[in-house]
Amino acid sequence: MSRGDRFGALQDDLVQHVLSFLPSRDSVRSAVISRRWHHLWKSTPVVHVTGNDDRFRLFVNSLLLHRDTTPPLRSFENEEVDSDDEDYGDDPPYVVDPHVDQWISHAVSTCHTRSLTARFPEEDTMWSPRQPRPFASPHLTTMHLDGVKLKDGLLDFSCCPALLHLSLTSCRLYAGAFVSPSLECLSIIACDIRIADGRTRMGVSTPSLRHLQLCGDVAQGFPKAPCLESMPWSTKSSIRLTGYLAQNPAPIYNGGDHSRAGPLFASAWLVGGHQPGAHGFAIF
Repeated sequence: MSRGDRFGALQDDLVQHVLSFLPSRDSVRSAVISRRWHHLWKSTPVVHVTGNDDRFRLFVNSLLLHRDTTPPLRSFENEEVDSDDEDYGDDPPYVVDPHVDQWISHAVSTCHTRSLTARFPEEDTMWSPRQPRPFASPHLTTMHLDGVKLKDGLLDFSCCPALLHLSLTSCRLYAGAFVSPSLECLSIIACDIRIADGRTRMGVSTPSLRHLQLCGDVAQGFPKAPCLESMPWSTKSSIRLTGYLAQNPAPIYNGGDHSRAGPLFASAWLVGGHQPGAHGFAIF
C-alpha cells in the first residue's frame, strides 16, 4: 500500500458503515477516493435518494441496477423534492416520478430491505401505489410513509408478517379497517382519513399493538377516534392523542373482552388518575 493511499487500509465493512450515513449520490462519488473503494458503494446497506427530475430518475435506476443484491438492504429511503430546474421557471410543475413503484418493489422484493421510508412532501401531490400489495415482504420491520395515498385494501398489512413499527404522516387513508397481526407501534399524524365500507369510525385490528399515537383535527379527517377492534390488554399499552382528539374525548371501544377492557375513553387524563401535559396520554 502506498503512503498516499491510507484510505485503502480501512476494512470494507467499516467503509460501508461510514458510507451508509451519506446520501447515495455521495456514496457513489466516494469511489474516487481510493481504488479499493470503486465497488464498495454497491453493497452499502443503506440507500438514500432525494430528488425529482430526469437526472434523479437516471441515477436511481442505475444505482438499483448495479447494486449488489446479495447482502440484504438495511434501509431504503426515497424522498422526492420539487425540482429546481431553471427550464420550468420559478414554479416548476411537480409530479410523482412514475418509477417510484418499481424502485420500492425492487427494494422490498429483491433487496429485502428491513426499513422503508417514502416521503412526498408536496401537499397537492401524493404517491398512489399502483400495485395491489406494494409493501408485501417477510423482511420489512419498519416503515415511514409521508404524503402517500392508501386505498383499495392497502391498509391491510397482513402481507408484512414482520412489521413492527409504522408511521403515517400527511397521508390520505381510504379504509374501513386497519389490519396488522404483528404491528407493535403505530403513529398516524396529520392524515386525511376517508372512512369506507359504511363505517362511522376507522377500525384498528392490531392484536400485537403496544403503542398508538394519533395526531390531527377535524380538517385532517379526525372527527372521531378509531375503534380498537382487536387489542389484548394483558400487557401495558399506551395511546397518545393530540389536537382535536385530545380536546374532545371520544370513546374507543375494544372489540374483544368487554368485561375486562370496557369502553376506553380518549381523554386528557391518565387512567391512573394523573394529569399529563397538553398532549393527552392514556396508559392501559
